[in-house]
Amino acid sequence: MAGSAVSLPASPRSVAAARRFAGRLLAEWGLDDLADDTVLLLSELVTNAVVHGCGGVGDVELSLGRTPAHLLARVTDTGGRAPLCGQAAADSENGRGMWLVEQLADGWGHHASGAGTTVWFTLPLPGPR
Repeated sequence: MAGSAVSLPASPRSVAAARRFAGRLLAEWGLDDLADDTVLLLSELVTNAVVHGCGGVGDVELSLGRTPAHLLARVTDTGGRAPLCGQAAADSENGRGMWLVEQLADGWGHHASGAGTTVWFTLPLPGPR
């Protein structure tokens, strides 16, 4: 699987850095059609990792890879908490990140261990034009 990874500090500023990393890599791979959904979902996962996973301490690991059929994105933090998928109140500004992942990703999952939590998602690669 071809791919690339980056380690970012557990800081709100890392959300923008993750978006730039993904946008550049997808452009290099000629996968601009996936940029909007990928950047949105990575923003949500990195935000969750910074706020809920790391608590602003340590690093967040982000990797993007591709197989012949899918783009695979992974975000790993140093916390041990599984992501929560719930229904946000209509007037809430928070609580929709994992719902977006469920709606837009082809597949997703998580693995929590003593070393941290990894949340991943896949998006199908565009077919031939």
